[in-house]
Amino acid sequence: MKKFLVVLLAVSILLPVLAIQAQDAPVVTVTWWATERGRDTAATRDLHFALARAFEAENPNILVSLALYPNRGFGTRITTAIAAGEGPDIWYQFYAPDIATQGFLEDLTPYIEQSDVEDGWFPSAARRAVYQDKYYGVPRDAVSGFLAYNKDIFDAAGVAYPEEGWTVADYREIAIQLTNAENDVYGSGGIEGGEGCMLWSPFSFNLGAEITSPDGRDVVGYMDTPEAVNAMSWCLGLVTEDQVASPADMADQFGEVTFLSGQVAMQSISDWEIPAISAQDQFNWGVVAPPRFDENTDVIPWADSYVYYMWNGSTHKDEAWQLMEWLSGPVAQKMAAEAGVWSPNGPAIWQELGWDQDPIKSVSYNQLINSERTPNYLRSQFFFDCAYGPLGDVRVRWIEGGERDLTTMMAEAAQTGQACLDENYAQLPSQ
Repeated sequence: MKKFLVVLLAVSILLPVLAIQAQDAPVVTVTWWATERGRDTAATRDLHFALARAFEAENPNILVSLALYPNRGFGTRITTAIAAGEGPDIWYQFYAPDIATQGFLEDLTPYIEQSDVEDGWFPSAARRAVYQDKYYGVPRDAVSGFLAYNKDIFDAAGVAYPEEGWTVADYREIAIQLTNAENDVYGSGGIEGGEGCMLWSPFSFNLGAEITSPDGRDVVGYMDTPEAVNAMSWCLGLVTEDQVASPADMADQFGEVTFLSGQVAMQSISDWEIPAISAQDQFNWGVVAPPRFDENTDVIPWADSYVYYMWNGSTHKDEAWQLMEWLSGPVAQKMAAEAGVWSPNGPAIWQELGWDQDPIKSVSYNQLINSERTPNYLRSQFFFDCAYGPLGDVRVRWIEGGERDLTTMMAEAAQTGQACLDENYAQLPSQ
């Protein structure tokens, strides 16, 4: 009995001491930089602050200093701050994984190895964070590409809604059938009528071509192939020969998602565009899986993710990792999903919310669980510096200049892009 009283007395003395120690533990501030795009809603801003406060509630000795910046120029803001030794502890961006060669990202592999957070991610989301078998980030979200269609336009024309299993030829035929330029109705959104068709749309893989090598370091032998020429001809033909793409002045009003005008029958979109489309109440709409190349092929999913990164100059790496782990984990992912801002990075939350059975969300879910390829523009850190411009020049020469020797134009673009890629990679430290 005496021994029990001694133990009880010791515990009663120790508990207040531990509580005082917890209160006296140093408070660390972690800086988190994030972005806002023009089409983001108030819910997007609110979500960021809700996430920061929820994390602080669970981690009372860590404060989150959150700053939101315009999306345009955000990458330059980050690199400039890092060069000045004033980078944020964490931020999110859409770098190609080989940006790790630049040397400013923290290798998160040791943290990942002590965590089970990666077990819940879609493979497509995890791939976005890995370079040479090491983790340099964690996925913020997961999205895929699919087609939205305006049911009212289809109904008015007496045309059946598109169904899974359709082909790119079906898409083109329907777009032509539904276009009525005199009444400002167009079969196709503007993204499909240019280089974006080959890059950030679900058509990109389903036109039977690639623009870059799997590692992103080569465009010669890819951008200049007959398959790539035919694919680009299909995209550009929507504007010039078929004249089904929404006009440029519509994009001035509605941005790249001209589908929001209510005058576009079909447009390639991703989960990132769903909140804005859902917020409109002017027309009825639905979504469908991407069209496949032809009857003998399967759909090849396009998927993407934003990724959280940690600056390797951070002075609070352990605390920064706690925030990153939490943001990419189930609590934060469910908060974002329920706020309708971005879609979760792993299948469990989709299933918990019933999204895998939802008429809209299930289309994306089925793409995400089957995604095996990284988009062409996310394979090389130098893609936008080297390959994107020459590919865009092809569009300008075709649409504005009236040139039609696409084989020569694509070959020239590939040569220009390749020279730039070779020069930039030659300047990197040896790997």
